[in-house]
Amino acid sequence: MNQTLKLTAATSLAALGTAFAHPHTESGTSNGDWCTSLKDFGMFHKDSNASFIQELKFFGRFQWQVGSVDAEGFDRMDYDNSFTEIRRFRIGTQVKFLDNFKLKVNANLEDGGPNNHSFGYHSLDEAKLTYSVNGWSITYGRQKFKFSQEAHTSSKKIKTIELSNLANYFYGSRRPTGVTVEGKIGNVETAFSVFSTDEHHELAQWGEGLAYYANAQFEVGNGNVNLDFLYNDASNSDVDTFDGIEWGISAAYTTTFGEWDVMANVIYGEKKSGDSVCGFIIMPSTFLIEDKLEFVARYQYAGSDGDNLKLTSRYARRADKTDGKGVLGAKGNKNHTLYAGLNYYLCNHNSKFQLGVEYETMEQRNDDSADAITGWFAYRMYF
Repeated sequence: MNQTLKLTAATSLAALGTAFAHPHTESGTSNGDWCTSLKDFGMFHKDSNASFIQELKFFGRFQWQVGSVDAEGFDRMDYDNSFTEIRRFRIGTQVKFLDNFKLKVNANLEDGGPNNHSFGYHSLDEAKLTYSVNGWSITYGRQKFKFSQEAHTSSKKIKTIELSNLANYFYGSRRPTGVTVEGKIGNVETAFSVFSTDEHHELAQWGEGLAYYANAQFEVGNGNVNLDFLYNDASNSDVDTFDGIEWGISAAYTTTFGEWDVMANVIYGEKKSGDSVCGFIIMPSTFLIEDKLEFVARYQYAGSDGDNLKLTSRYARRADKTDGKGVLGAKGNKNHTLYAGLNYYLCNHNSKFQLGVEYETMEQRNDDSADAITGWFAYRMYF
């Protein structure tokens, strides 16, 4: 981590010198528009003709939300609880240099959680170096694991306040260390990664197992197909950041029907125990007021051979205990969720309010069940 931060600081200082050496740089101007300022003020230096540093920008993300849960547990008792949370607070920098290289490093600066606000360094979100040439790139470092259509969408731009339970089961906000090769073959955008299964808050080591990931995206009709595949070769004795998922496949299709944007995603995977976890997600959305007020709905079903699923972590699972380890944290094998929400865009995704409510049920193999209604109100901002 220290070496990464030192490199980032060094390149930042180099960019500062380059900026003074090249006064006629390309930069955004606000023209009195605060939305434009929000998008542009992080751009410190940009000059495609510079000999060493072509671009240096700083970026950040701040996401705050409140939630309230009314639930009935597997013990048939009623539970309710409320939560306030700084969901994400990240600051980072990105440097493009020597025409073909890009270094991106950003850190999570919220070290608390629900009902426990605490500012301070928690972990690196991403720390990666990319070399690009002739439409292909190779990246090494701590990267976002993009499995499922919702995981491919940045938390800056997701239309629901939280991801679906099924997508999050496989994605899990994982940031493995690995090597990724990306490029285009014909009309297909492709990516292939090799990840270490080691766990670390910064760059992980390579002494544990390996996981292999592939992605392909291409157009079909008036929509886009997005395919993900994961194979985890970690043994039972290895540290496994993928939590025992042996393999998984996700097939998603996004398209437009009239005034509606529609996303459909089918996911299937197996754990090393042999149990399967599978399901599907359907998410339609439409603008009620053009570019300002958006309605979004989502239905998700997830099923498992065994009791491998849990209620949504934010915040149905935490209604009885804030750490999510109480009665409502027990596992089940059938999960249904139905979400409805509104998004109000102040400055597109750079600044927006979100309001959502989700009804959720979980069943166990012994026929015990739990259900919860969760309501959220959130503010999202990034620059």
